[in-house]
Amino acid sequence: MAVTLMKLFENAEREFSVSLIAGSVGLNNTIRWVHILEDNGSKPFLHGNELIITTGIGHSDTKWLAGFVRTLKKANAAGIVIALGENIPSVPEDVILFCEHNAFPLFTAKSGTEILDLSYDLCRKIVGAERHDNAIINAFRAIFADPSAIKTHSKLLARAGFTDGSRYSVICAFPMSGNGEAADASELIAGNVAGGSSVDSVSRSVTFVHNGILTAVCQNFGSEEIRSLCGQIRDAALSAGGISVSAGISENEPGLTGIAAAYGQAEAAMVSALLSGKSSEYYGNIGIMKLILGVKDMNVLRAYVRENLGALLDHDAEHGTDLAHVLRVYLENNSSVNETAAIGKVHRNTVNSKMRTIREFLGRELDDAYKSRLIIAFLADDVLRIYDEKLSSLKKA
Repeated sequence: MAVTLMKLFENAEREFSVSLIAGSVGLNNTIRWVHILEDNGSKPFLHGNELIITTGIGHSDTKWLAGFVRTLKKANAAGIVIALGENIPSVPEDVILFCEHNAFPLFTAKSGTEILDLSYDLCRKIVGAERHDNAIINAFRAIFADPSAIKTHSKLLARAGFTDGSRYSVICAFPMSGNGEAADASELIAGNVAGGSSVDSVSRSVTFVHNGILTAVCQNFGSEEIRSLCGQIRDAALSAGGISVSAGISENEPGLTGIAAAYGQAEAAMVSALLSGKSSEYYGNIGIMKLILGVKDMNVLRAYVRENLGALLDHDAEHGTDLAHVLRVYLENNSSVNETAAIGKVHRNTVNSKMRTIREFLGRELDDAYKSRLIIAFLADDVLRIYDEKLSSLKKA
């Protein structure tokens, strides 16, 4: 699991004479690493979620501590350990009050504590937890790629609390910057955990970046919990500044063998959300897109689009016409010439003329069955565009 201060200091009081004296509300802060710092000059080197140990070396009094803890809080440090001794005989009251009021965990280490030993122990725990998390995340990645990989990874997942008797849902969220380009998905990880991943055994979820997409595997989540996690992702995007998300949410699938199916559903729902401009979409609501996005080979979709729309698309590209667009508007508006003309702000005779040209290119009349084929072709073309322009890392064979 991601290491929190609470977990990290579980036995620290007994082993290293370390005590929490303020900021207990922040004990669930996750830890990226441990640094020994003595002044504000190191702030530019902090990335957030570091635990800071300080001994006061180089200072003649403790007046500097108040500004120091404020600087660390602004740098999103996880907390501070103050080693008591000759340089810092006691922690000033204003420092304790600041840490308490700002949920910034403040620990003290008794005089004589071996600070290097404490630092090494904490770092060892962080590295061990990171290896554990990476093993679980890699197991899920393997299952996404090949459902049969569950045979190899089921014992590891079971030891981590992800059992075969549970139900699993998956969220895939595509992050976009203001110009519509892909953004850094690791920015959306709750708590900004080191490595851009989080294994949370309490909430029974795993969140990580997979092929540039924020991916969450959720065990036995109800609908309210899913909505809450999606809200956290949106809030994280808002906090990152200028980032928006389009998230896809799978069905709740039974057993470890259902995880791969849930991932495929979440990806499909995410693509549907990208097409519609929605912040989130449930797989159960995407209708006919289930059929199109269920195609594993993008070349099949490309061939289908070429077969049904190739002539029109080529003509439009070569001559700068809009025949394919007019046809789509016509089909999406119940084959109404008047509606098509109104949407295009042209005379209905212009639409009739273009429709005659379109029929000539297609070489047949637009009966109901053929109209359905053309609508599917347009939707398939939309899907190809999304994969080509935004999801190149997810392109299928």
